[in-house]
Amino acid sequence: MKVKPTLLLLFGITLLLWSNKAILAQAPTPTQQQSDRAEQAFKEANALMEQKKFPEALTRYREVLAILPDDPAVLFNGGLAAYTAKEYSAALDLWVNLKKVDPDDWRARAKLIQTYQALNRLSERDAERKELFAMWAAGKPAELKQEIEYCRDQFEINGKKVMAFELFELKGERALRYVFSILNAAEDDEEFRISLGSYEFDQRLWREMTKPTPKPGERLFHLDGYFKNGHATYGMYSPEPSYDAIRAKVVLILEGKVSPPVSSTHATPPKTEPTPAPTPKP
Repeated sequence: MKVKPTLLLLFGITLLLWSNKAILAQAPTPTQQQSDRAEQAFKEANALMEQKKFPEALTRYREVLAILPDDPAVLFNGGLAAYTAKEYSAALDLWVNLKKVDPDDWRARAKLIQTYQALNRLSERDAERKELFAMWAAGKPAELKQEIEYCRDQFEINGKKVMAFELFELKGERALRYVFSILNAAEDDEEFRISLGSYEFDQRLWREMTKPTPKPGERLFHLDGYFKNGHATYGMYSPEPSYDAIRAKVVLILEGKVSPPVSSTHATPPKTEPTPAPTPKP
């Protein structure tokens, strides 16, 4: 079956939809009875995902894969079910298979980065990230070049779901490297965010005031919290800190173990901070 381009957004999880057209010839062509059974199991799996019954959904997706082992939609959705159920090794197997089936599926690469992170397999995470950035730089596929960011990590701290986005390039007056989007209790919108940025105004001021003068190419980075009615700066960095160092700092902030040295409040939220999607993109 061929995956429809339409995406179904469910509580922060994007599922691929069913199509009856065959896409691959590697596996034996299923009988009509098998195809009907697979389609029904696929629909049931998606319904279970809506009900947040992730292990049960994974079981249904596996039933489909027994008939259509190389189907991209089933591999992708099955990986989502496994990942959300915290069965990270199972998610990894499914998304590695998806990468083999469709090497140009950049969303599968992003999911692999998230899964290697969850498994603490950081060297493999970094290798996958390098491949994703190479795909973005080459503009293959073309749709990837239109993206400014991808979701590189998801985790929970004190009952709050955190989605970490990485931008593909550092550009603009208020350039960002990472955005940690902390979701509300319903996980359908952003409650607040913490971001690592490198703003041009700060660069100019830093260069004027720092002795010896920073070398060409050196930049100042700052970790900021943007809340409904306030802002806080948690640290300044040069050279640029690693993702792992910033992630660790964000965890401490969310655990209440770090207080901002600089903070402010305002009547309405600022509108100058770029807003990545509060839900993961596959």
